This record gives sequence, structure tokens and C-alpha cells, in this order.
Amino acid sequence: KPPEILVRTNSDNSHLYVTFTDNGIGISKEHLQNIFEKYYRVPTGNIHDVKGYGLGLSYVRIVVESAGGEIKVSSKPDKGTTFKISFPLSQIN
Repeated sequence: KPPEILVRTNSDNSHLYVTFTDNGIGISKEHLQNIFEKYYRVPTGNIHDVKGYGLGLSYVRIVVESAGGEIKVSSKPDKGTTFKISFPLSQIN
């Protein structure tokens, strides 16, 4: 199936939410706890065709948290991954 990324936004009385969901290969539970660490890259076995330095998600977390927000991730191998970012409306207004 072709890759897809769905971006959704919504809010409630206290928070603004931005959710990113993909239909990729997912991330196993053992790696989820580390993906926001600087330089961490999910191992791909003996394949070295993944570009990057493992900095992107650590920077995203720093930016989100410096704005008073929070980022959470959930994933299922072979199903995809969802990142949910929330910002308190009090920080936005």
C-alpha cells in the first residue's frame, strides 16, 4: 500500500491537539521508550539505508515542551505510528 500520513487538529476547553498518523512499518514497544533520545535510531537489522542522525524527534520534543506542550507516541508494528502533540490553550492565548 502507498505510504500515507494523516494530520488532524482538534481542541477541547483546555488544549489544542495536533495528531500525525502514518501507515508505515510501526515501531516496536522496546524502541518506543527511546525514540525521543538524542541520536537514537531504531535499528533496521543489517540494512543501513535509513538517512538521518537521530536528532529529529529529540528536537521536536524540545520545541514542543519549551512551548508548554506535550508529545506522546503510540505504534503497532506493521500497522503504523501516531504522534499526538498537545498544547495548553493558556500557553497559546
